[in-house]
Formats: sequence, C-alpha cells, structure tokens
Amino acid sequence: MKKLSALFALLVLAGCSSTHDVEPQPEPIAEVTPEVVVDESVISLTVVTTPADARVRIMNIKPVYEDGIELDEGKYDIEVTKPGYLTYRKWVVVDKKTILTIELDSIESIQAAQ
Repeated sequence: MKKLSALFALLVLAGCSSTHDVEPQPEPIAEVTPEVVVDESVISLTVVTTPADARVRIMNIKPVYEDGIELDEGKYDIEVTKPGYLTYRKWVVVDKKTILTIELDSIESIQAAQ
C-alpha cells in the first residue's frame, strides 16, 4: 500500500506542475567596433622630389634618409641633389608627420634664361 500511495503522490505532483509556453528571447547582438588608434606622437619626414630620382640626405644625423623616416622633434638640414640640377639645401623644422615637396631647377633651364 505504501508503494501505491507513493506512486499516487508522484502522479498528483506531476500533474500539478504548470508549464507555460516560453517564447525564446532574441539574443542581443554585440557589435564589434574596431578601435582606431591614431598615434599623433609619430614624427616623420617624407621628401617628394622632382625629378623623382634625386638624392635626399639629412645632413645633421647619421641614419640614411628613407621615405617616412621617424625623427625626433627638431631642425634638420635637408639636402636634395641630382647631377644637372641646382642643389637644394635648407633647414626644416620637423615636429609632426611632415611631407616636403621639392622641385629642383635644371642648370640648363637657368642658363637658357640668362
């Protein structure tokens, strides 16, 4: 009889449980925003020359010039040369990302103008 009572109690309790239809909740969409870091502290120099194959040198430092060379803030002695052209030489202050455009004058054009 105890087994029958336990079975009956179990059936009654199982029938008493209430079930509600639960609608699935939409999962939140997590948008990944790429982090853009602008490093304003990079100080560099690029010299664009005409003619394009002119030689660029920074006279007051040892490293060889290359486009986008990273430098400390300061004054730099820039020299641009090419055979057949007048030499450009000037002190330039570099305190941020700097692009310097230099057009060399040909010696022939200057002689023709005289």
